[in-house]
Amino acid sequence: MTPRTLIMLHHAGGSAAVFDRLAEALPDGIQPLPLELPGRGKRWREAPVTTIEDAVDDLLRAVAGQPEEIAIFGHSVGAYLGLCLAARLAETGGPRCSTLFASANAGPVSAELPCEGSPLLTTDEEIFAIAEKSGGTISPQIREHPVLRERTAALLRADFSLGDSFLRKRPATTVVSAELVVCCGTDDVFTDAQLDSWRHSTTGRTDITPRLPGDHFYLEQPAQAAALAETITRTLLGSADRTP
Repeated sequence: MTPRTLIMLHHAGGSAAVFDRLAEALPDGIQPLPLELPGRGKRWREAPVTTIEDAVDDLLRAVAGQPEEIAIFGHSVGAYLGLCLAARLAETGGPRCSTLFASANAGPVSAELPCEGSPLLTTDEEIFAIAEKSGGTISPQIREHPVLRERTAALLRADFSLGDSFLRKRPATTVVSAELVVCCGTDDVFTDAQLDSWRHSTTGRTDITPRLPGDHFYLEQPAQAAALAETITRTLLGSADRTP
């Protein structure tokens, strides 16, 4: 049996490392493919992209050559990237996204803009406040280290600009046919109504899964990663009792 490919898209200011525990918990029947945008992780030397269009262009190149049918797991701003990537693949005749997992974010039609102006024009403290309002955390070690502070703020500005460029243009008109599975932590900032509003982003089925214990980064906890892997496995393979 050919493994199902699961594209994984990370959160604002982060990298593919956020998926380490989840990827380890997935069975052999699912092939995780964590992707990183320019400026993150192994691509740290590259200049960050700041619009949803440029980010999706980058992701399209990364998924070229994948099987005809894929699934996408997007965490936080990665959920919007996943939605836009699935829509663009449908437009261009690329691999078909059959299932989109939207993790830790509000449905686009109920989302709030990160700030009144462009995130690219914010100060360090302003972008840190935006990140924390959205469920993230900025450690004292980052705030107090000049290099880490500058780099983290720059990546957050770029990533929040991605979401901003999407939400200001076409949140209600970006609709896919994929099955949509919505996941979130119990202590995250998003309301049940905001999670339920993901239904407007697909013409297919929407499953709002029970919240898992934890905050915005619930999926990094071993128990929650295992539970999330079960949900993914049941959705993609029809069973959750398969061992990694």
